[in-house]
Amino acid sequence: MKKSIADDDMPIIIPDTSFNQVLSPETTNKINTRDFLSHRSADFALPDFTLPFGYRLVCCPDEKQYRMVTCESEPETVYAVRLDETQDFTSPERACIQVMVWRTRQPEHEQAVHGIARRFFRHFLQTYSVIVTDSAQTNAARVMWEGMIAWALRDPGHYVYIYNAAWQDRKLERVRGWDEFCQHWADFCWGAEPESHLNRRVVISTVQLD
Repeated sequence: MKKSIADDDMPIIIPDTSFNQVLSPETTNKINTRDFLSHRSADFALPDFTLPFGYRLVCCPDEKQYRMVTCESEPETVYAVRLDETQDFTSPERACIQVMVWRTRQPEHEQAVHGIARRFFRHFLQTYSVIVTDSAQTNAARVMWEGMIAWALRDPGHYVYIYNAAWQDRKLERVRGWDEFCQHWADFCWGAEPESHLNRRVVISTVQLD
């Protein structure tokens, strides 16, 4: 029997991630990039995005993984994101989860990757209609998500919800404004207590779920 994504750990703050340990060092980054490019990858066009000179956007549909890589003889990954799909939190609507998000810290690539995480996020939101927080996140991921929550709460046609597996009557509670989110939901959704934070998610949607 296939394990449901909802059975896995849910939003909890983690100190670091394995893909960061692989992609941050230049040597392992290039090895990993070479392996990625050898697995049925193809060039990818991000709508309304002007690709900087010296870089490529590449996707591997089998893995639902997208990367920006350098156009060098030994390419290097400067941005990477991988998706998963689920109906566990927003049924019958399907949602995507960014289960891996990474960007380089090297200064020579700073301009190339500036703002790209938000551009990919908005593209995935338009493609899937619903995005749900990952099972475990670093503090950097939380900062990015809070920025997208602030944007969604101000942008017409977008909705923000809190999912809590412990709620009995209904699992989703709509967030109506940024002040409400800051005062009632920010620390509710992210933290380090497995008994509570592993059962909570944030949902951004282009369709009304309540």
